[in-house]
Amino acid sequence: MSGKHPYLYEPTTAITDFIIGLLGMAFGWQLFNIPDSLFHFLWGNCFFAVGIGGLLGGISHGFGPRFSELLKKIIWRSTLIFVGVTGLSLSLAALTFFTNDKVQNLLMIIAALMLIFYFIQINKQDTFGQAVKFYFPLIVVSLFGFSIAYVTTGYLGALFCSIGLVVSLVASWIQVSGISLHQHFNHNDLFHMIQILGMVLMYRGGMEIPVF
Repeated sequence: MSGKHPYLYEPTTAITDFIIGLLGMAFGWQLFNIPDSLFHFLWGNCFFAVGIGGLLGGISHGFGPRFSELLKKIIWRSTLIFVGVTGLSLSLAALTFFTNDKVQNLLMIIAALMLIFYFIQINKQDTFGQAVKFYFPLIVVSLFGFSIAYVTTGYLGALFCSIGLVVSLVASWIQVSGISLHQHFNHNDLFHMIQILGMVLMYRGGMEIPVF
């Protein structure tokens, strides 16, 4: 592969990862600019975490074979950490619809402790399976939270966020299942493209939700 792509080892996967990275940063910045809203702060943090994870993934897929084993491990574990940050940000954002300031502060402390525990687990066993076990329940909490928020508040944005989360779950299933459309467009590439659609839906949803 290095002979065909001397500068970029997995071009399609790396490029789609970089697109996710740039979109995550752009979406996160727009959400961060909404003042006096814990929800939008957490939702923006989610996109920043996804964006950083995407950039790290692009670096790994594009240039990883050139790196030392230590650098590969650092990039991989950092990617897994940002997967955890994404899941926590998603669930915390969804729970803001139903909690007051005191409960939200308590949830922040719990989330910090969960992240520390997750970090310890990743250092013991840095497999994608560990990330999935941590991330998936948080996604489920988020999906239920936004679905209930749509029913109780009527916020169209909550519906978009729910649909975006379902799309993201489908994308994750495709990645795990290994479905590929072409030898130059594998399961990772398909996952990335569907994930981008999920990101757009969740971003639109977040922007539609008013400050509350």
